[in-house]
Amino acid sequence: MVKRYRHNRIQFAYPDNWELQPPEQAELPHEISVESPEGCLWMVTIFSATNDPKKLFSEALQSFSDNYQDFEYEAIKATGELKPEKSVQAHFFCLDFLITAKIQIFVQRPFVYLIVQQAENRLYERSEAVFEAITASLLGNSNPVEQPE
Repeated sequence: MVKRYRHNRIQFAYPDNWELQPPEQAELPHEISVESPEGCLWMVTIFSATNDPKKLFSEALQSFSDNYQDFEYEAIKATGELKPEKSVQAHFFCLDFLITAKIQIFVQRPFVYLIVQQAENRLYERSEAVFEAITASLLGNSNPVEQPE
């Protein structure tokens, strides 16, 4: 089954067994996340389109680098229908777990979306299709979000 988040022109679908954390404030930027029972995390931070996406992306990478000593990343090319302005695949350690993450930024007026999807390395590949479906539903593609077997 699928749940839907809808609030202030923001909407997306996510698996019904994932836990939603809505934004804590009414004004932008909004940070919204959904987390699987296994700890896989999809998070979007929504900014006004008046913000510079390249600067926001650089600041996000710097924040990860500041918080995780072994943070490493490489630029990746977009595949499929979703075309971010910038996208990187990252790896870092958190509490002795190797974490794999994809960090992307999309401009879709009137918003800029900074999306982080992350999971323990061994769970990431299995969850990637769900992450991509959530992102697609946010950006206007209505494909259903299904939990992998």
